[in-house]
Amino acid sequence: MRKDIEITLRILAVVFFFACLSSCGRIPPGPGREPISFTIPKTDIVYQALNNQVSIQKESNNLIGFVNADSTGNTSIKLAYRAYKPTFLLEAGGLFFHGNTTESPNLLGGGGPTYFLSNSGIYTYCDSLYDEGFIFSVSGTGYLLESDGGNIELADMKTCKVIKRLVKILNPGALSGLVDSAYPSSSGKSMVFSESYLGPKRDLISIMDFETMTVKEILQGGYNASFSPDDQKIAYVGDDGIYIANVNGTGKKLIVRIDFSGYSDYPDIYANSIEVPYPFWSSDGTSLIYHKCGNEDCQDLSDFSIYKVNVNSGVEQKIIDSGLYPVWTK
Repeated sequence: MRKDIEITLRILAVVFFFACLSSCGRIPPGPGREPISFTIPKTDIVYQALNNQVSIQKESNNLIGFVNADSTGNTSIKLAYRAYKPTFLLEAGGLFFHGNTTESPNLLGGGGPTYFLSNSGIYTYCDSLYDEGFIFSVSGTGYLLESDGGNIELADMKTCKVIKRLVKILNPGALSGLVDSAYPSSSGKSMVFSESYLGPKRDLISIMDFETMTVKEILQGGYNASFSPDDQKIAYVGDDGIYIANVNGTGKKLIVRIDFSGYSDYPDIYANSIEVPYPFWSSDGTSLIYHKCGNEDCQDLSDFSIYKVNVNSGVEQKIIDSGLYPVWTK
C-alpha cells in the first residue's frame, strides 16, 4: 500500500514539474521542436510571408519567408506557432519572433510572448516577456524589446528576465506617447527609437546613450528609424516616404516617395499601422529594404511587396511580391 502511494506521488510530482515548466515559459505548449531534418534557410533576408489566411484583421500566420536580395532563393517555412515580425540573428544562431499558439485573429498589432527557434528546430519561449516589435541584440548585453504598452526594455532571453527598462512611457498604449520602434547601433553603445504623439510633437526620433542613459531628440516628423552600419546615418519613415539623415538630424533626404493616402485604415499617418514600412540598412550601407504597397488602392495585405533601394542612386527594385517586414539576416 505504501509503495503504491509513493509511486502515485512520484507520478504527480513529475506531472506538476512539467506543468510548471510550461506555465513558467521554458517549455512552450504544443510541440517543442520541428522535425529532425529542419534547418533555417540561408538567405539575405527574412520576412513575414503571406497567404490566404492573412488579412487586414488577421495579419499573422505560421509562415516565415526567406529570400536573397537579388530575388533568388525565395522560400518559406511553416512554424509550429503563429509568428510576427521575425528576426534572424546570426550570433544567436536562430530566429526570434513574437506570436502565440492560439487562433486569435488579433495577434498582430498586440504582439505576444517572445519565441526563439534554433537552427536545429528547437523552440524556447518567454511568456513573461511580451513583445510588440522586432527583437535585436545589443552587442552581447541583451536584446531590445518593445514591450507591452510601448516601453523599451533590455532583456536576457536565456532567463526570460528584463535587465533594464530603457524607455518608460508614462501613459502606455495612449496616443499621447507610444514607442514605435527601437534599433541598436552597431557599436552597441546607443539606440535610435521613435515615439508617436498627438499635437506639434508628433512622430519624434531620438537617440539614447546606453552609458549615460541620456536621450537626445534629433528630429520630428519621422518614425521607424534604424542606424546605418557605420552609425553615422539613420533611415526612417516620414509623411511622404522613406528618408535618410545624419545622426544629428541634419541632411534629410527623401529616398523613396510613398503616397500613403490610398492605404487602408490610414486616415492619418500613424506609426502603429500594419502598412507602415520599416527601412533597414544592408551590411555594406548601400541599400535599404522595406515593404510597401504597389497599387493605388491598398485594401489588402496581398498588395504589399518587398523592395530595396540604393541610397546613393535612388534606384528602387522589387524583390518579391506578397511580403511584409523584411529584415536582413546578416
